[in-house]
Amino acid sequence: MPRRRCVGCGRIAPKRELIRIAAAPGGDGEGRPLAVLDAGARMPGRGAYLCSSAAAGEAAGPISACLALALRRGAIARALRAPVTVDPKLVESVGP
Repeated sequence: MPRRRCVGCGRIAPKRELIRIAAAPGGDGEGRPLAVLDAGARMPGRGAYLCSSAAAGEAAGPISACLALALRRGAIARALRAPVTVDPKLVESVGP
């Protein structure tokens, strides 16, 4: 069973318990790719993983605490090894 590390909290878990974020080309107009959810885990390139709320019995998506930590630390761009703009839909899911 493949295991991955959450870029937010650092928990190592089976891949099926995490949700993948990948860089999509043509993001912000400044040439930086857009970091988006890759629910099917089929997008090419490197991926960053976050704990999935589906494992906690909620709707599929990243756990907001892990996403907030990853955004604050800049961990998504570091894991993807590229400067990225995070998808606004992804940021809105965190809440205040």
